[in-house]
Amino acid sequence: MKHKNDPKKLSSARVILRIMKDSSRIIHWLALATLLSIGSAYLAMTAPELLGNLTNQIYDLLDAGISIDTALFHSRVITLAAVYLLSALLGALTHAVMNYAVSSFFTCKLRVKMSEKIAKIPIKVVDSTPNGEFISRMTNDVSIMGGSIHDIFGVIINGVIQLVMISVIIFTEEPMMALTVIVFVPLSLVLSASLASKSEKHFNDSRTQSGKMYSICEENLACFDAVKIFSVEQAQNEKYKAVTKKYADYSGKGYFVSGLVSPIVGLINNLSYVAICVIGAYLVINGRVNVGALVAFIMYTKLFSGPLESIASGMSMIQSTIASARRVYEYLDGEEMEETEPTGNVTVKGTVDFVDVCFSYTDDKPLIEGFNLHVNPGEKVAIVGPTGGGKTTIVNLLMRFYDPRSGKILVDGNDITAMSRTDVREMFGMVLQDTMLFSGSVYDNIAYGKEDAAQDDVMEAAEKAHIDSFIDALPKGYDTEINEDSTNISAGQKQLLTIARAYLSDRPILILDEATSNVDTRTELLIQQTMDALMKGRTAFVIAHRLSTIENADIILVVDNGHIVEQGKHADLLKQKGLYSKIYYSQYPKV
Repeated sequence: MKHKNDPKKLSSARVILRIMKDSSRIIHWLALATLLSIGSAYLAMTAPELLGNLTNQIYDLLDAGISIDTALFHSRVITLAAVYLLSALLGALTHAVMNYAVSSFFTCKLRVKMSEKIAKIPIKVVDSTPNGEFISRMTNDVSIMGGSIHDIFGVIINGVIQLVMISVIIFTEEPMMALTVIVFVPLSLVLSASLASKSEKHFNDSRTQSGKMYSICEENLACFDAVKIFSVEQAQNEKYKAVTKKYADYSGKGYFVSGLVSPIVGLINNLSYVAICVIGAYLVINGRVNVGALVAFIMYTKLFSGPLESIASGMSMIQSTIASARRVYEYLDGEEMEETEPTGNVTVKGTVDFVDVCFSYTDDKPLIEGFNLHVNPGEKVAIVGPTGGGKTTIVNLLMRFYDPRSGKILVDGNDITAMSRTDVREMFGMVLQDTMLFSGSVYDNIAYGKEDAAQDDVMEAAEKAHIDSFIDALPKGYDTEINEDSTNISAGQKQLLTIARAYLSDRPILILDEATSNVDTRTELLIQQTMDALMKGRTAFVIAHRLSTIENADIILVVDNGHIVEQGKHADLLKQKGLYSKIYYSQYPKV
């Protein structure tokens, strides 16, 4: 999938800046979370002092026999418990605010933005990218981004606030011991950053394998019948196992490297405790500080190490987030179809012209070259040829799924590339060889062809498509729900529903791609009669393998290897004894 921004060129710093920019929409929630975090941190900072005072009271009793002021002691215990409780409540509220903000205003909007992007992606990108790859980015990668942003912002905001507050307090209390603590900070941060950066490559590779895993799962479900028929379950499982193993290897390496951060930082912090104990003991012995102050300072040191470990952990999570965010932004920054604003209400008579049209899917394999065709309103154009010969390419150009590399396609004298794709596609009614039904009722699927369709119009379309009797026989009639894979109706019935949808849309130009390939002979004859009536007065392009259905076509195009090799009427093409003649007599041998 080629994109404007190569993921390798999208540096980690740019990805982080992009995440921060996207997070600006929740800035007010982040501000609220910050205030709550400050309150929680402030309360946590007061607890060691209270604990130190309690320690001094107990120490005085044990050392000098000084009686304890019971009321004061109890009030300090209650105050300490209240401080810890309130700090915990504010911390929980901070996480709740962050969770709500990230879920509702970040990940949700990001997924909507990615969904909107689908409508702008060129067909060639969709054709060349497995569906699972899109699904992986829209679900797994966005979820990782959202979860990480929640954790990272919470950890870093709270951690930085605590570090600043603790630094001020410990330097105020005892500068010498404070310096002992601070000297270990750069070492912790350097090691954390170094290890975190080494894990990024592994996380990038694991995200790529994750997309392949989704693709194989989607493939197995979409081709479920074929997998069973050809007994390739084991082969598919082996393919999935191979990708899963790579994913596990890359993920394991990434998490192993990033997982080293916390224990290493913990080791450094423990070394700082040893230094504090040695220096603190010396100061207590020399009367520089009392026991309660030393206890409070050790508590502050413990509090100081907590944010450091949290920030180190956050730096590890950042690498995983960057890997996912890079894939998301690669998708969002990807190529888009050039588009003009739709004008709507385009009146079409149905004249179609191909003027010196050249097209190829790839630069090294020319397909259509110098193709010219004039179609008058109401004429029927049949497109025939071997499977894979390029018949559908002409339809792709008409519908502006692809644009010609040179030449023009005109409708009523207007170049369709100067029109919006919406206006172009609203000219065409279409029935595809591969039927597509949507979740919902039978009625909804027929009405999909016309937004403001009345119930009578929907039922009339079903009658013309000869599917009304089938619908009436369903348990809930038109309200019958079609399941996710449309397996509760037959292939022929699916085709009939899409034909009914085309009737209802009532477009001036028709494209019928193997429109009756999945119905029985009797139904085909009925549909063909109705199709003939529907095509009367409308320009129609018909792709068919059954040549008997297009003998009365005004123009027959014979396509082979992407090239128009013959063109004319049925009788004239038979006289030429070319490819059309061979195909026709292979289906209907001479007597």
